[in-house]
Amino acid sequence: MAYCKNCGAYIPDDLTACLACGYDENQAAKEQAAAAAKKAASEIMREKLEEQRRARQEENRRWAEQEQQRRAQQEQSRQWAEKEYARRRAEQESAARTYTYRSTMNRVDETRTDGKSKLFAALSYLSFLFVLPYIVTPQDEFAKFHAKQGIKLFVFTIISDVIGAMTGIGWVLTLLRFYFIYKGMSNALNGEEEPLPYIGNIGN
Repeated sequence: MAYCKNCGAYIPDDLTACLACGYDENQAAKEQAAAAAKKAASEIMREKLEEQRRARQEENRRWAEQEQQRRAQQEQSRQWAEKEYARRRAEQESAARTYTYRSTMNRVDETRTDGKSKLFAALSYLSFLFVLPYIVTPQDEFAKFHAKQGIKLFVFTIISDVIGAMTGIGWVLTLLRFYFIYKGMSNALNGEEEPLPYIGNIGN
């Protein structure tokens, strides 16, 4: 003997549905089972979609990190290239300035290095004749340059004579003195303002 769970009416044994309200317990159970299965499938689908979303999100995050690293490397490469370009440009400019300076030092304007100026400049390397440019051509900077070199050579001559007399190596110092005379006079006659080797920059 069964009774309807919905309205409490009697249900014959050979029936499953209530004759009074039409409630069918088996059908309701089937519907509940179908609803539960649908809900479970929906939950599984939702979990799969959420998992796929998280996977795409993680993939996008990794791509963003790799892209950030790539851009950082590009920026480092760009900065290195700029620094290297600036360094090479500075080296080239420095070399150009050095070349210009040396050219200026070694080449004197021909308009102010006439034969008279060169002659007095060359005579400055012969003993005390370095005084001639200061007396005859006091305004000639070229002749005065070689006169200063002649003063240094004159001092070197005195010192070398003293050292040579004390040590016995006077002949070496004499050869060196002759070389300084030759070098200085050659520079003067060629119109070059080049200091003497070893002693030319002393006192500058």
